[in-house]
Amino acid sequence: MKIGIISDIHSNIQALKAVLNEFDRIKIDKIICCGDIIGIGINPEEVVQELLKRKNYLIAVQGNHEQYLLKGLPKKIHDNKRKMSKEEIENHKWNHNKLSEQSIKFLSELKLLENIEIEGKKILVVHYPQQNNGSYKIHIKNPSVIESKEMFKEYDDDIYLYGHTHTYSLNKIDNKWYINPGSLGCPLNTNIAKAGLLEISNEKVKYKTINAEYNVKEVVEEIYRLKIPLYKEILKIFYGI
Repeated sequence: MKIGIISDIHSNIQALKAVLNEFDRIKIDKIICCGDIIGIGINPEEVVQELLKRKNYLIAVQGNHEQYLLKGLPKKIHDNKRKMSKEEIENHKWNHNKLSEQSIKFLSELKLLENIEIEGKKILVVHYPQQNNGSYKIHIKNPSVIESKEMFKEYDDDIYLYGHTHTYSLNKIDNKWYINPGSLGCPLNTNIAKAGLLEISNEKVKYKTINAEYNVKEVVEEIYRLKIPLYKEILKIFYGI
């Protein structure tokens, strides 16, 4: 089975379409999304609607940005290190106000964690592993094998899929795979949308990164044109501009 892996789309419809076109080309059987479908970018409604077209073969979980929509904005972010700025709050509200009732319903029905089995392999799908109190564990952008094992020590699966850090990572030990495909929607000094292809056949597992090219300049120009709340910081932090 061919499974397309995505995470952290962040309302970037151009990036999502580029990846979906690649998935169509290689004829994937299923899509797994590790959360943060919305937030940051400028097309949250279009992104959700594009995923809804593939609902029959999509498995997705909520990320922190879906939680911001459904449960309210937190007092502190980034491992509880700082408060959200006024502009950050306004950016989230801007994103939320673009969503239709249908899209909000779809996001609200997603779980925080999915346990599935494909071709004899148990797969855990989360945005990022959580503490017992529901908060995310400390962010590790480039975890070692030992750190990956520690992050998911409460679980006993064959494949762990997650996102959140926006950084690609792959570790394998004892026939267990720990995979973060990287951020699809936040290109940071590149012209690519990151995703992955997970292949499972006869209980054998393969994974490769997909780098789908798209017109990032066009996205940047539209962000400049709209001047959404926090747009200068967004372009600097997530686009490298």
